[in-house]
Amino acid sequence: MTAAPPAAPVRAVTLCLPDAVFARGTVDAGAVAGYGDRVVEAAGELVRAGREVQTVRLSAPALDAPVHADLLRERAAGLVAGCDRSGVGSASLAALRPPAPAGLEPSDVADVLAGHPSLFLSVVVAEGAEVDDHAVGFAASVVGELARRDVDANFRFAAVANLGPNAPLFPGSYGDGGPAGVSAALQSAGPLLARVREARPEGLAAATRLTRECLRDELAPVGKVLESACGERGLLFHGFDPSPACAPDAGIAEFLELAGGIRFGSPGTVATCAAVTAGIRSAVRPVVGYAGLMLPVLEDRVLARAWQEGRLHADSVLAYSSVCGAGLDTVPLPGSTPEHEVAAIIRDMAALSARWAKPLSARLMLAPPGSDPRRTGFRAEQVVNIDYPSV
Repeated sequence: MTAAPPAAPVRAVTLCLPDAVFARGTVDAGAVAGYGDRVVEAAGELVRAGREVQTVRLSAPALDAPVHADLLRERAAGLVAGCDRSGVGSASLAALRPPAPAGLEPSDVADVLAGHPSLFLSVVVAEGAEVDDHAVGFAASVVGELARRDVDANFRFAAVANLGPNAPLFPGSYGDGGPAGVSAALQSAGPLLARVREARPEGLAAATRLTRECLRDELAPVGKVLESACGERGLLFHGFDPSPACAPDAGIAEFLELAGGIRFGSPGTVATCAAVTAGIRSAVRPVVGYAGLMLPVLEDRVLARAWQEGRLHADSVLAYSSVCGAGLDTVPLPGSTPEHEVAAIIRDMAALSARWAKPLSARLMLAPPGSDPRRTGFRAEQVVNIDYPSV
């Protein structure tokens, strides 16, 4: 009899902070630490129930009025101080919604992120059917500024579009400013891959059912623990982002190939992505965040190989995102990529999101100027470094 695969690790347990923590432009670091203590305790209930918890996080509310550099720096210092007191590993500093960037220079954002390696931030480039062109250009400039400071800094920044509040996954997460609440996401590509290897689905309807049943089995016990743990600590439970995060030894692209009987990037990929996404979105309630396939190019060996071989590129990933996903995640760009091209990639993502009201993002891994033009050189442990495809 085949042994059951290990339960999916919990990728993120994220507490979204209330507006009161940031009253009158200041940050109550003590209150941040108090909320940090509560979410650490809630995550501890999962550990006691036998689940691995990879990260515990705090997320600040979005900023939607013009912001100046001093406020951003003070907000960053207060969040970091509160995290340090409570043992929380990372925090989302803000989602900058139009017109928040109006008082900032891109270098202000880069300075804060480079100075605080535990912080993440996003810029909102589309809400509803409207793309904000200033926000697109601002986000592209931030990508360039971050690349000049640290080869890995763009892991902690994204341009986001139509992503709702209280999502657990970074960099796009931000709170709605209401009462503190918790959301969660799982690293569930491993159980999905184990399930599809054991029972190859015959047809896309079967792939949808397999995805839904596997994720329900993984999410239900975590939800039961978290709902109780949050209730005992005066916290809301916002729900799950059921998007399956991948692991170094278990990628979502291999699952898609087995579930759909395809080679990723070949005809049939769009249909397979759509079928699996249907399973993801029907697996659990309540849902927050992207609730779709994540296709992180440099964190999935199959995707990384397809990109290196020229079978996958930004346009094709966006095509798959039209039916399934989170957008452009960990997309590698050579250091010679001009800023207007970075902006064009972000604008394409924003236009797709605006047209279909889909939550999408762009996390673009621009290499530093003067870096190896032939190969990526990122240091993060989860990254698969590749040769850039020849043009």
